[in-house]
Amino acid sequence: MGKISMDTKQLKIYRLACEVLAGKLSIKEFSNLIGKSYRQSQRIVKRVESEDFLGVIHKNVGSTPHNKSPERIEALIVDLLKHKYNGFNLVHFREKLEAYEHIKISKSSLHRIATKHNLVKSPRRLKRRSFKPRPRLPREGMLVQFDGSDHVWFGEQRSDLIAAIDDATGKMLAAEFFHGEKSLHSMKVIKEVVDKNGIPEAFYMDQAGIYGKVDRDFDSQISRAFNQVNIQLVLASSPQAKGRIERLFRTLQDRLVAELKFYNIETMEEANKFLKKDFIDRFNLQFSVEPQEEEKAYRKNVFGRLDFVFCKKERRKIGVGNVFSYNSVTWLIDEKRCYRGREVNINTHIDGSQSFDIMNKEIKPKAVKSQRIYGHNKRAV
Repeated sequence: MGKISMDTKQLKIYRLACEVLAGKLSIKEFSNLIGKSYRQSQRIVKRVESEDFLGVIHKNVGSTPHNKSPERIEALIVDLLKHKYNGFNLVHFREKLEAYEHIKISKSSLHRIATKHNLVKSPRRLKRRSFKPRPRLPREGMLVQFDGSDHVWFGEQRSDLIAAIDDATGKMLAAEFFHGEKSLHSMKVIKEVVDKNGIPEAFYMDQAGIYGKVDRDFDSQISRAFNQVNIQLVLASSPQAKGRIERLFRTLQDRLVAELKFYNIETMEEANKFLKKDFIDRFNLQFSVEPQEEEKAYRKNVFGRLDFVFCKKERRKIGVGNVFSYNSVTWLIDEKRCYRGREVNINTHIDGSQSFDIMNKEIKPKAVKSQRIYGHNKRAV
């Protein structure tokens, strides 16, 4: 049969299949991680069980298809690149050829064919000043890089992609598409990072604000939330300072856009479903690296309910009669205890709902209307 070798992707699939056989992963989790259907994943696990590592290597690898001449293979590759995989760069296209079309071809041969038929995707590259890469931090959770990108990701309209990556591994921790620039959108992605992994030591963000625009409300809200859970906020003074997430977005504007187009995804709901259920796991499997140290720096949440941390908070002073004003409405705290002179927090949560608390004690005020009687302001329900 000759010499057969496993590439990095096949090795990872083999290791994950072994984890399924050991009972550490379910078939569903395995299929999400390798980007294949449930039935395909079942077959892979069965082959690994019976054939060991040979189970992840396609049967035709190392042999030339008997029914295809070089001219027919070239014609097929050209047709696939022109139509089915239109918009893919050659590296991305070559991965798809091997994984889904079962065509194994060298980089040089593919580039020769694409050049011959004027199919090489050549993005305009600006001449940039070179910067020495900052060494990765040694442990996961020591630093999370966070940013947003406004782009035509799917369909014809621009939308915002907010993403977070771990500095030590390059792993995409969370990402989501949104319309508009609101601090609550960023809060949602940050909370997802914390919910999945724990509390990191620091977040690295652009000093100019997310999307490169100064947003005082975002700055104050994010600083307040990070102070509540003891996360250090590190501000980058230039795009080069947060190079890893800048490179992530350049990669996503190439690969993710091509895949969204390939699957005919044109709505935000479909795009977010694809991103979270498929793309992120495959991206991390291919591009993330092992940290220098095994111990993680993420901390357990000991600060209570995170939906009261990662939200938009506004404060109002409580007046005579346990009342306060918010959004042109007078609110009454219907309790025997007097709160005059204290401050009430008005919390707008990620889902748009609102709650109220005084020094972290949740209260249920009632909206009332003001009535002027005998020259005095009296309030009635």
